Amino acid sequence: MVDGVGVDFSFAFDRIWKLKVPSRVRYFLWLIAIDRVPTKDFLIKKGVKILDTVNVCPWCNREREKTDHFFNCIFINGFWKRIFNWWDIGWKGVNNFEDFYSCCFKVKIFGSCKSLWLIAIAAAVWSIWLARNEMVFDNKVLTMDTLVFHAKMRALLWSRAAFDECRFHERLWWFCMYKCCLSKSDPGGWCFPPHGWFKFNVSGIVFEGVRGGRGVLRALFSGPIDAGDSESTELGAIIIALDIIIEIGWKGTGSLIIEIGSKEVLSWILEETRRRWSHQVIFAELERRWSRVGELSFSVAVTNGNEMADSLAIAGTNRTSMFKAWW
Repeated sequence: MVDGVGVDFSFAFDRIWKLKVPSRVRYFLWLIAIDRVPTKDFLIKKGVKILDTVNVCPWCNREREKTDHFFNCIFINGFWKRIFNWWDIGWKGVNNFEDFYSCCFKVKIFGSCKSLWLIAIAAAVWSIWLARNEMVFDNKVLTMDTLVFHAKMRALLWSRAAFDECRFHERLWWFCMYKCCLSKSDPGGWCFPPHGWFKFNVSGIVFEGVRGGRGVLRALFSGPIDAGDSESTELGAIIIALDIIIEIGWKGTGSLIIEIGSKEVLSWILEETRRRWSHQVIFAELERRWSRVGELSFSVAVTNGNEMADSLAIAGTNRTSMFKAWW
């Protein structure tokens, strides 16, 4: 599905600036194109003193950290193979950014899918750089699965922002790109909050046979939680959402909506007499936070309106700790 490689820089810069991705990402791709990304090798050339022992790629610990190495590192090659396979495209190793850039633009995908493909590639490149910075500055190492997940999540959020005329089946997004895009006329989908309101979607997932019920989406955060049923995980997700609101100091700046997937949980929140005795401690924690966030409304998601939350909740069952799922 890919034509021959080789880049024509007479159009390269123009295509970078037309990508439907955040401006900081376009700028970063431009820095890659002109070899001005502040890698360790670049900083050394600018006079920054870096020990030879640390002037290596943080993933393979073999080669010097150069811009082109992000496209031929042994570890990153595995990453690109998974991103390309996600689109049913065979990955052929490249030597540098020029080859990579040309390869991506010459992939035989047409129409709106081509724009989605380029957004996905930009999200993957950006994810590599952010993961690299976490390794270098915070000594935090991401697994391959987490890196791929972050790239797909960013691509989904950017695609939804770029194409108002389409909505996506978030559950299919992770596995089959060509089946996840729907026209705006299709029913359901996520609903925007009113102007001036802040909205969280939460979901709780429990798999049969998994001791402790380890799965929860917490706002746009995903990770495990100890609970015996999906309702408990959803209540835990609501508490984390409220903690985030409290931490960022939202009270007084607007109103908050928390949209959930369970009608039963909503009935518990609205009617104290319907709450289970086993959930009294959870509700005490929830109400204590509720009093600190200002105006708060709860609602049940419409059909297909909570797909992303459900998908991230499922992903959380495979995590050993909380992780941020968007930027």
